[in-house]
Amino acid sequence: MQEGTVGRRYARALIMALEGASQDTMSKVEEELSAVAASLDRRTGIAQMRQAMLNPGFSAEQRKNVLAGVADAHKFEAITRSFLNLLVDKDRIQSLAPIAGAFRDEVDQKVGRVRATILTAKELSASALAEIVRGLEKRTGKKVVPDVAIDPSVIAGVQARIGGLVFDATVKAQLDRLKQEFNVQ
Repeated sequence: MQEGTVGRRYARALIMALEGASQDTMSKVEEELSAVAASLDRRTGIAQMRQAMLNPGFSAEQRKNVLAGVADAHKFEAITRSFLNLLVDKDRIQSLAPIAGAFRDEVDQKVGRVRATILTAKELSASALAEIVRGLEKRTGKKVVPDVAIDPSVIAGVQARIGGLVFDATVKAQLDRLKQEFNVQ
């Protein structure tokens, strides 16, 4: 079964288990799953955590003990603890990243928020970012969670992506449009 399919199935099951829970609880579970998934990431994660969770030399009980220690230290929700133990029991802990991503999408949909990738040539001030977010929230009618990336090639201005929707007010985009208008090669 493909990782995306596994991720969506487990995420839907978890969101159903959280039926009736507060938005705060859903968001906290999402943050907890994302944090554990990040700790398992090959590039940015914690080597010891990855070793304990993904090395077949560790038993399910040992993995659960490691997760219990992490959960206790960070005061995880009971449902997060149970869910992580289920993933260990079903030998799906290696699929946590796509599960956490799919669960984040489910929570976003439930609580009426969207994620925006905001691309700029230089770092934005807090007030400029807040203004952009307000504008995007007005356009989408949803709470916007920004993820800012810096790319000097945009020259100046801002590009925002929300799913397949792109708002492009960069100088680079304007120059590209002018180039096409005048058929400059």
